Amino acid sequence: MVWRIHFTDEDLARIQVSPTLGPLSETVLAMSLLRGGPTQSRSLFAGWRSQVGGKLTPQMKALTELIPAGSRGVDLCTLAGEAPTIEQGVTALLAVPREQMLVEMGLFDRWHRLPAGAWTLIEPGAREQLADAMQAAHRALIEPYWTRILACLEAEQVARRRTLTQSGPGRLLATLQGERIRWRPPVLEVQMPMDVDMYLEGRGLSLVPSVFVGKCPNLIHDPSHPSAAPRLILPAADERVRGGGLWDGPRSAKASGAALAALVGRNRAAVLSAVVGGCTTTELAGRVGISLAAASQHASVLRDAGLITSCRQGGAVLHALTPLGADLLQAG
Repeated sequence: MVWRIHFTDEDLARIQVSPTLGPLSETVLAMSLLRGGPTQSRSLFAGWRSQVGGKLTPQMKALTELIPAGSRGVDLCTLAGEAPTIEQGVTALLAVPREQMLVEMGLFDRWHRLPAGAWTLIEPGAREQLADAMQAAHRALIEPYWTRILACLEAEQVARRRTLTQSGPGRLLATLQGERIRWRPPVLEVQMPMDVDMYLEGRGLSLVPSVFVGKCPNLIHDPSHPSAAPRLILPAADERVRGGGLWDGPRSAKASGAALAALVGRNRAAVLSAVVGGCTTTELAGRVGISLAAASQHASVLRDAGLITSCRQGGAVLHALTPLGADLLQAG
């Protein structure tokens, strides 16, 4: 069974390449892997599984209620949307209207029965349990590896954007071909649990790499935003994912940390570490325990050095690591 995604010339011109849906979505996908998501081998990411298997706690129950064993779970990735930090992802999840949450859970329940406890999470007041569970799962499953994961996904984005720019959208889609994806112009076929024909109708398609989607691509789109481009979540192709290098511990954390501090200064090393996953200036100050002015000044220096990027979102400034910053942090 396949999803057949039909492209027009306008759709091809509107293909986008994103680095990640963010740490909240990777947390959901990681939990799905641990819960034995469909068609995923239990040997996948054996090194990571061995490190995190003993870290699952009762505090995560609200999340596991929404991801029954053997399933992908309720599509929390679509509900929360793209969020560069776990804090922003959780905030978005808390703000999902009750009716939208009910629809998404109802769609999932048709195929895989949800436990009774899951339905209590529809109510906004009970959503705090889900927020706490998500934070706990993120700390255990994602946070220790996020610097490497993000660097891996951003590197993949750079490579795909280069292909798109230099060789065009048709060539980019052809490079996705594998066991579960076929490009038969003008249709992209993706193996999925059901047969569906999707006509993009000028919306284009967003390609998003993921580590914890495993080996199975996933297609998500938000019915509440019908004009938005659907997202095709693709298994990351980086050798570090296939070879397990993302889970290797540092060779000498104490020595490497000292070397990083000597290079950029202890305070800026702490600031650089705190930017992992992205954060606003206010969040940065809180994470490091410094004043807002000091956080802004350190961020400015790191940005000028090419280690972080900054962009304004509404009334806040959001900071994120560059690949250079991620590599420096990983080495240190």
